[in-house]
Amino acid sequence: MIPKRLFLLATSVLWLGTLIGAYQFGHRQGSAQPAADLPNSTAAGGNTRVGSNLHSGADVGTRNSQRTADKATTVKQLFAQLKATMRPDTMRNPMAMMRAMALLDKLRPEDVPAALLEVEAMKDAQSKMMVYMAVLGKWAEQDGPAAMKYAEDHAKDLGATGAILKMSVVASWAEKDPDAVWAWYQANKEKDSGGMFGGNQMVLSSIFSNLMTNDPDTAFKRLDELDKGAKIMALAGMSQSALFDDTKRQALLDRINAMPDAAERTQARQMLVSQWVMFAPDDATAWVAKQPATDQKEMRASVGSAFMMSDPKRGAAFMLEGATPEEKPSLYATVVGSWAATNPDAAATWLAEQDGGPELDQAHRSLSQSLSERKPAAAMDQARAITDPNQRMNAASMVYRKWQATDAEAADKGLDNADLTAEQIQQIKSSAGE
Repeated sequence: MIPKRLFLLATSVLWLGTLIGAYQFGHRQGSAQPAADLPNSTAAGGNTRVGSNLHSGADVGTRNSQRTADKATTVKQLFAQLKATMRPDTMRNPMAMMRAMALLDKLRPEDVPAALLEVEAMKDAQSKMMVYMAVLGKWAEQDGPAAMKYAEDHAKDLGATGAILKMSVVASWAEKDPDAVWAWYQANKEKDSGGMFGGNQMVLSSIFSNLMTNDPDTAFKRLDELDKGAKIMALAGMSQSALFDDTKRQALLDRINAMPDAAERTQARQMLVSQWVMFAPDDATAWVAKQPATDQKEMRASVGSAFMMSDPKRGAAFMLEGATPEEKPSLYATVVGSWAATNPDAAATWLAEQDGGPELDQAHRSLSQSLSERKPAAAMDQARAITDPNQRMNAASMVYRKWQATDAEAADKGLDNADLTAEQIQQIKSSAGE
């Protein structure tokens, strides 16, 4: 069985892969529109080291002449449009990502230095990561080794994002020269094998996504050459490539069903359906509903988690459908915990609509913790809703400690109304004062 850490890593990569997949899929649908002619990279304020690695000359001139009918847009103007298009939830909405990527596809290779300066100045971490991926992917279409060198040079300064940038570079580089990318991976797989996102191993998702798209036979052949940890990352990429192709998706499912390890089969199916539901939710959920009941349970959890990124209410319903009374407490907590990360008020409204009882205690406790920093009064309301006296006291104590640090008088009033005994209230206040 694949270790849980690696499986969680691979499922995280599935979502990151949609960023790259959105760009790659949109890029293949039509010719790019250009940004306007810019001065050379130094004059434009670009990085001369970056500029020296970019292609220019007759091939660029040919592309420019083909695009003269398009309205010119400078890099700064393009990024202004991009900022107006992007919203805080763009990272969690595949269609919104495609719209953002369509704007970035207007960049020409020689625009990359100026574009990288714009990216470096961005403040929002999630948006910055997404745009970084697109810009370096654009560069890698023309010069994969140079784009990879930039990603590697900046990986340490960018933390986890640095590893993600390599994934984006590989996705575009592999379109042009998949054998060169495979050779790069073989030479570098041991050099950066750790970290939050698994180091260089995570690029296998991009490598195998490209292989499954263009050369499935080679993809399956190279899959057999990988160990279990690397194989799960490769399967994540192969799943991504099968999103829009029924034949390839069935071929991948057939291969997954032939895997000898039952746990690996389950995990691989979970990865495939988790990504499938992001782009074709009706098809994916219909397929899950046709699977044996024993297989559905795990896949429903994966599909529901994926839905939480775009349609939380639907995700909650899908996860809870058919759940046993013993399973519901943890499922409610999972739904609320995920939903509260982006919209705690909506999560609280949804939870209030559910039939009350002990099975909601874990969810109320989870939500009280999520709300405790920014909305302590609402957090105390969630603590008060817990039916178990000891759990209610523990949740109220956690909220009270944080609330007291910012508004002691309001915290005391909130605690007095938390449906606790006088003895419990005194114990919490005494403990907080120590």
